[in-house]
Amino acid sequence: MRFTAIKHLTISFTLSLVVVLFNVFSSTENIYSFWHGIEILFWLTVGPGLGMLISDIVRQWLIPDAIYTREGTIGIFKAKIFWSIGPQFIGWLLGLLAISEQLN
Repeated sequence: MRFTAIKHLTISFTLSLVVVLFNVFSSTENIYSFWHGIEILFWLTVGPGLGMLISDIVRQWLIPDAIYTREGTIGIFKAKIFWSIGPQFIGWLLGLLAISEQLN
């Protein structure tokens, strides 16, 4: 459980660092100061990271034991891809929406 939390927070931190560095070094002027950048980095790490962690717990509870499709190998491939990254992406998006007021 601890490794999963660290993994999700690391992924979220990496994505938020890319967003913050892009905004600092481009002419968007959305980050006003150093501390504003640190605040955005914190919120973009915590909110989506916790969303990914919660959705991964739900995914482990809901994942099916067997997958039956009509598309054959392609259908199984799509189902496996969905169950490996789909719920975490949905959790990341919900976590981002939850902290969107903090990003102003």
